[in-house]
Amino acid sequence: MYISLYYAKKELVLRYSVLVALLTLGGALSGFASYFIVQISGTSLSGFQWLFIIESIPTILMALIIALFMSHGPGNARFFTPEEREFEIERLKSEGSANEIDSNLAKSQVKLAFIDILTYSYLILFLISGIPFYALTFYLPTLVSQLGYNDVQAQLMVIPPLVISTVYMVVCSWYSDKYQIKANIALFGYSLSIISLVGLLVMRADNPSLYNLRYFLVIVLACGVYSGVPVAFSWFTCNIPGQYKRSTMTAIIFAANQIGGIVGILIFPATDAPSFHMGNIVCLASVILAFILAFGLKIYFELLNKKRDLAILANYNYKLNDNELKDNKKIREIAMELVEKELKYDELLCDKHLNWRLSKLYLIII
Repeated sequence: MYISLYYAKKELVLRYSVLVALLTLGGALSGFASYFIVQISGTSLSGFQWLFIIESIPTILMALIIALFMSHGPGNARFFTPEEREFEIERLKSEGSANEIDSNLAKSQVKLAFIDILTYSYLILFLISGIPFYALTFYLPTLVSQLGYNDVQAQLMVIPPLVISTVYMVVCSWYSDKYQIKANIALFGYSLSIISLVGLLVMRADNPSLYNLRYFLVIVLACGVYSGVPVAFSWFTCNIPGQYKRSTMTAIIFAANQIGGIVGILIFPATDAPSFHMGNIVCLASVILAFILAFGLKIYFELLNKKRDLAILANYNYKLNDNELKDNKKIREIAMELVEKELKYDELLCDKHLNWRLSKLYLIII
C-alpha cells in the first residue's frame, strides 16, 4: 500500500515484484545460512536459538532505521525537494494516490471502505489466497525433505526453487509493466500452478525414481505462486483511490490473508507425509475458487466500466450507432477523450467517481 502512494498504476507491478523478490531471496539466503547455523554446538545455546538471534537482529535494526525515513505521503516526504513534492502530488492526482494528509475526509473514506462490496469480494479472495501462499512458504523445506534429503540438506535444496521463481517473477513483472499485459501473464502462472499441483497429487510420493520430477514440479509451483503476488497487489491498489479508503481496505484484506495463512500452515501435518494429499487438495481447491471469484470480478469490472462510459457519452449527448455500441474499445476511447481534462476521481467519491475506471485483471494467487 505504501508504494502506491509514490508510483503510478503502470509502475506498480515491477516495484511490488522487487519487494517479493527480496522476500523470496531472503528465504533462499535464510536456508543457506540455516544449513550452517543449526550445526553450531558446544555453546549454551542450541543451533535453532542461534538461528533466531542471528536472523532477528538485522531485521529489528533495519526496521528502526527505515522508520526514520518513512512519511505519510509525497506531501511531507523529507527525501523530496519542495518542487519534487509538488510535482509528485500533481503527477499522481488522477491516479487516486495524491497526498491527503491535511484533508478532513478520513472518516468518510473509512465508511466507504466498510460499505463497499469490493471490500468483501477482495476479503474473500485474499482469504483464499493466503492458504496456498503461506502453505508453500512454510512447508517448502518439508516438501523437499520428502524427496530423499535430510532436514539439513533440505534447507539447501529450497534455494533453487526460490531463486528460479524470483527471476521468473521479476521478468514477468517487468514485461507486465512495460507492455501493460497482465491477464495473459497471470493466466500462464495460474496454469503452471494447476499443472504442478495436479502432478504432485497423482504421482507416487514414495517412488524414488520420481523424486527428480517431483522436485521439478515444486520449482514450477514456486514460479506460479510468486509470479502472481505482484499482480495481486497491483490489482487491488490500482483499483482503490483515496489514501484513507485504500489504507482501511488494505488492513481488512491483509487481516483476511493472514487468517488464510493460519489455515495454510495447518494442512500439511507430518502424519500425511510423504504425499501430503490433504494439503495439495486444499491448495488446489483454493486456487480454483480464487480463479472463479477473480474471473467474476473481471466481468463485473468490464460491465461497470462500460456502464460508466455510456453514462459519460449520455452526459455529453454523444450519439452512437448500433455498430459502435458493440465496440467496447471504441466506446472507451470516445469516453476518455471527452473527460480527458477532467479529474478521474475525487476524495469524496473515490472509485465511485464516474470517470474512474477499474482494472480488468485476473488475480492469480498461485
